[in-house]
Amino acid sequence: MQFHDAPTHVYQNYQAQIRLMVKMRFLLGLARKIAKVNGILAFAQVVETLGLLAAQVSMVEGMVHGMETAGTQWGAYFVPNRRMLYAALVLTQQLYPQVIHTIRELAGSGMIMLPSSVADFANADIAAYIRKTQQSPAVHAEERVKLFKLAWDAVGSEFASRHTQYEMFYASTTFVTRGHAFRTCDWPAATGLVDAFMQRYDLPGV
Repeated sequence: MQFHDAPTHVYQNYQAQIRLMVKMRFLLGLARKIAKVNGILAFAQVVETLGLLAAQVSMVEGMVHGMETAGTQWGAYFVPNRRMLYAALVLTQQLYPQVIHTIRELAGSGMIMLPSSVADFANADIAAYIRKTQQSPAVHAEERVKLFKLAWDAVGSEFASRHTQYEMFYASTTFVTRGHAFRTCDWPAATGLVDAFMQRYDLPGV
């Protein structure tokens, strides 16, 4: 109980949202570079996909700014807004795996058909095949391999899978985070709008 009554729980998850915000910016940059290297950046559907990603990342940033702007003093300390924090926890649990899946779609097979090691470039025979198969309209083969190795580390590797699981559950299971959002919601303000509207008219004959 003390963990939630004091600002401890808010501070812990607030710093986690700042971490996630920076992480999402990185993933957004990765997605755009993948589209550029694949030569698909001019396609309307790719622009639409990247626009959605940009909006999702901006939403995470906006939630962080919102919880800061709407925060309050707790004695000598400033505490981010609890209601907006819990809303961010609920939404980002769903958002992170969606973003990862979108990057996988943009990359396609590019993250699979890669040299096994950087040492392959040191073998003249193998390097020649790499440069033929890893061509890109935007960058040379070495740069393309470098980007897609990074992309695999970020979204496909064992390390990346752990990150996805972490982002989905580090703040607890969904029914717990949604419970926090339920308890901290200003329900009187929301239902008050409905009540105020309904009080403006009566049903004839009732």
